Amino acid sequence: MYKVVITDHAFPSLDPERAVLRDLAEVVDRSPLRTEDDVIQAAQDADALIIGFVPITARVMDALPRLRCVVRYGVGYETIDVPAAVARGIQVANVPDYCIPEVADHAMALLLALARKVIPLDASMRRGEWATLKTAKPVHRIEGRTLGLIGMGRIGSAVARRALGFGMRVIVHDKYLSPERAQAAGATWVDLDALLHEADFISIHTPLTPETHHLINAEAIGKMKPGAYLINVARGAIVDTPALAEALRAGRIAGAALDVFEQEPLPADHPIRNAPNTILHPHAAWYSEEAMIQLQINAAEEVARALRGEPLKNPLTPMRT
Repeated sequence: MYKVVITDHAFPSLDPERAVLRDLAEVVDRSPLRTEDDVIQAAQDADALIIGFVPITARVMDALPRLRCVVRYGVGYETIDVPAAVARGIQVANVPDYCIPEVADHAMALLLALARKVIPLDASMRRGEWATLKTAKPVHRIEGRTLGLIGMGRIGSAVARRALGFGMRVIVHDKYLSPERAQAAGATWVDLDALLHEADFISIHTPLTPETHHLINAEAIGKMKPGAYLINVARGAIVDTPALAEALRAGRIAGAALDVFEQEPLPADHPIRNAPNTILHPHAAWYSEEAMIQLQINAAEEVARALRGEPLKNPLTPMRT
């Protein structure tokens, strides 16, 4: 029987993984492992790893002689040295499809909260006030406003469907999406500069890559409408958050809602914490009870496929031969 080591997680139990792998592998909970040395010491005889955020480097791979695959709980895999895994014949996979409706719903919830001034109106009431115009002005009708999507994969497409249901105009910038495919989804493809200039709301749904790191920097923010809002439920490092905080304090854009940050947990003294007209969430868009269980099941199913020698559903490396 194979051995699958879970390195780090926050789940109430590993029953979903054990149910999937019951006849194939022993599932061993070593959480919380934090460092390379932790993994090397705790997973010497692992055939597979399912990881959260622990680094899986070439050094770790070389120290685990039985390692056949690494599966990441979630979408991002920045802590895994994928080229090193390829060189060693170790398969790597992620789980990108467990929380699409949750993240899309969260993006729209943030958009609506910004547009309808939900947070300041609530705060005003709790101060004993009754001052709609004083607190909320200006509020604009959402129907007919323009939503700009940076990235239109699974989640971006789901956000587009929701926005269209509210009567919004949707424009998109995604270099992997053709104008024809955008049009078929009810959106209009534009270049990034046009999106920054035209959108009343900008929602980010692109992966973090060297190309997208700080894509939304001071220069990009300077191209946005003065009344525009920025929403990020993708990856924190896509936005230069200190530059965003400065723009918000200067009133260059209307507001922002962020669920992700370059440093997580967000430092207590980070300038975005005191920036006006912001909604800040602790990387919560992915979460629902259903999504959490689906994440566990999908990760375990990828491990099962790897150990059986079957093609992976979401491979980041070539199939092991």
